[in-house]
Amino acid sequence: MPATVWVLAVFAVPTMILLASSVLTYDGAKVTTHLTFEHYTDLFGDSYFRSVLWDTIWTSVVVGLACTAMGLLVAHFLVRSRSRLRTLVLLIVVSPLVSSVVVRTYGWLVLLQDDGLLNKILLWAGVTDAPVAFIGTWFAVIVGLVHVLLPFAVFTAMSSVQGVDPALERASRDLGAGPVRTFFRITLPLIRPGLISGFMLTFAISLGAFATAAVLGGGRVQTLATLVRYRVVISLEWGQAAAVAVVILVVSAITVSALLWAGNRSRKGI
Repeated sequence: MPATVWVLAVFAVPTMILLASSVLTYDGAKVTTHLTFEHYTDLFGDSYFRSVLWDTIWTSVVVGLACTAMGLLVAHFLVRSRSRLRTLVLLIVVSPLVSSVVVRTYGWLVLLQDDGLLNKILLWAGVTDAPVAFIGTWFAVIVGLVHVLLPFAVFTAMSSVQGVDPALERASRDLGAGPVRTFFRITLPLIRPGLISGFMLTFAISLGAFATAAVLGGGRVQTLATLVRYRVVISLEWGQAAAVAVVILVVSAITVSALLWAGNRSRKGI
C-alpha cells in the first residue's frame, strides 16, 4: 500500500493533470471547462511539429544505440579485465554523475565552440582550414547526450555481463571458437536483455532531455522538450505544450513496451 500511494502521488496524479491540460481550452491564463482535441489536431497538422517529432526520435535512437554499444565495451572491460586501469576507467565512467547536467553541458559548450579545444586540434592537424561550427548542430546535441547518459548504459550492461558464467566463455574457447565468435555466439545472446534495458533507458531519457538540447543546440536545434518550453514561456500556448508533453510520454511508453516485449521474448529464447 505505501508503494502504491507513492506511485500514485508522484506519477499517476501528475500524469492525469497533464492529460487533462492537453484537452482543456484556455482563455488567456484562465482554464475553461470546454474539452477539445484541437491541440492534437493542430500539432499533427503542422509539418514543423512533425519534423521536430521525427528529429527527436531519430536523435534518441542514435543516442541509445551509441550509449548501448559503448556501454557494452566498457562494461565488458570492467567485468572481465584484470587490468590495473579498471579503477581509472570506472572513475571516468562515474565522474559525470557527480556534477549536474547543466555543468556537463556547458563543459561541452566550451570544448565545441569556434575557439574551443576540438577546433584547435582540427586546425593544428590540418583537417580543416577554418573553425567548424559545432554548436547549433545535431552532432553537438548527440555528443552531449551520449556523455550524459553513457554511465546508465555502462551500469546496466555490467549487471548483465556479471550474470554470464565465465566458464561458458572458456568452454567456447576450448572448443575452438575465437574471442569474436565466442562473444557473438555465447556472450551477446546471454546479455541481450540487459542491452535492451540499457537502450530503453537511454532512449527514454534522451527523448525528453531539455538542458543539453537547449544549450548545445544554440537555439537552432529544436526538440520536443525545447518545443514544450517555447510553447509555455514564449507563445503561452499551454494547451499545446501539454499536448507535446503527452506525445513525449506516449512515444516513450510505446517504445518501452515494445522493448520490454522484445526483452521478454529474448529471455524465453535463452
